[in-house]
Amino acid sequence: MFDTEAFVIGAGPFGLSISAHLSALGVDHRIAGRPMDTWRAHMPDGMLMKSEPYASTIASPDGRYDVEAYCRSSGLQYVERLGPLTRERFLNYADWYTKHLVADIQDESVTEIAKVDGGFRLSFAAAKPVTARQVVVATGVLPYRHVPAELAGLPSELVTHTADHHDLGVFQGMRVAVVGAGQSALETAALLHEAGVEVQVIARTPVLSWNEPNPAHLSAFGKLKRPVTQLCEGWRCYFWNTPSAFRVLPENYRIRKAKTVLGPSGAWWLRDRFDGVVDALPGHRVREAVADGSRVKLLLDGPSRSDVTADHVIAGTGFRVDLTRLSFLPDSLRSLIKTLRGHPVVSREGQTSVPGLYFAGAPNVLFVGPSSRFVAGTHTLPVPLTRSIAHRARAAGNGPSPAAHGTGRGSGG
Repeated sequence: MFDTEAFVIGAGPFGLSISAHLSALGVDHRIAGRPMDTWRAHMPDGMLMKSEPYASTIASPDGRYDVEAYCRSSGLQYVERLGPLTRERFLNYADWYTKHLVADIQDESVTEIAKVDGGFRLSFAAAKPVTARQVVVATGVLPYRHVPAELAGLPSELVTHTADHHDLGVFQGMRVAVVGAGQSALETAALLHEAGVEVQVIARTPVLSWNEPNPAHLSAFGKLKRPVTQLCEGWRCYFWNTPSAFRVLPENYRIRKAKTVLGPSGAWWLRDRFDGVVDALPGHRVREAVADGSRVKLLLDGPSRSDVTADHVIAGTGFRVDLTRLSFLPDSLRSLIKTLRGHPVVSREGQTSVPGLYFAGAPNVLFVGPSSRFVAGTHTLPVPLTRSIAHRARAAGNGPSPAAHGTGRGSGG
């Protein structure tokens, strides 16, 4: 006997959506994590969502709990396109979604997943262990934040990652160097500049890239010519957003496209706040970083500057999935998970080589596709993943309770 059929680790967009879908299928489950912690505590005040408002929706079983429905129920104006949501509105929307669809989130950190006969035992920092037949790891990208080797040797007083900051006001009166060319680096630099901080951006790419804005309006015929997906728009996007098509690509091509589709680049609405406003050094690579008293000296390879000195360096250098970074996966279990370049090898349903152990979100990007990196991925993975969990439950004679089917809320506990 197990305490629950399934356990979801993580309460970000993927964890919340998977819990909502499990509830709709009547699958007994529990979910643990600090709700929307990455967005709430590791993204800066003042940030805007890169995705369109319609594409910032967390997938729900019946499709009724989208951003538009939240705005309508809250008396807020809703603009479907070309009107990025603020971080605060997205968090309020996620709280509304959670209130209606996800019950009894256990605000605890999982410290270990142990394989037991027919399932798993989950241990916590401050709660009793729980056993589950199936487990979904939906812990988001924070464990995988990447700081390049040339910066990683310096203390956190001098070098941090963009995901380490919620309040950029702590850099008032300082000179900050931001390394990177993606949205997190460029928006962090713009927000620092707007807060009165002296900022310098250093990027290896010779020219910074910016997304083009989508059309302000699309007719029915326009949508045939330019299919609209939660990930992006256009026939090419339709392909990238179709996991079954993505999975048949040659492995090396798939690996490259999984991480480069829609990035690194800045949002169209950020460009006017950056170009000609923020000091940038494209085409420069950080060769070495050395502590210079209480400051950092960056030695550069590039056409115009050989070095930059700053009070602090922020690495906007993204995330690199590596399962060894998940401290709750002991070697005994991790060694059973087949991997490719640090990513778990997963089925279309997100199931690993360990039966009953699933991953959701960024770790699946090499096999499910680029949507795994975005909220858009909640529209491609939770349905097949939760159906797989329900199928395995029925096969074990522990199928969903008819009375619970379609209630929209989990058993909690």
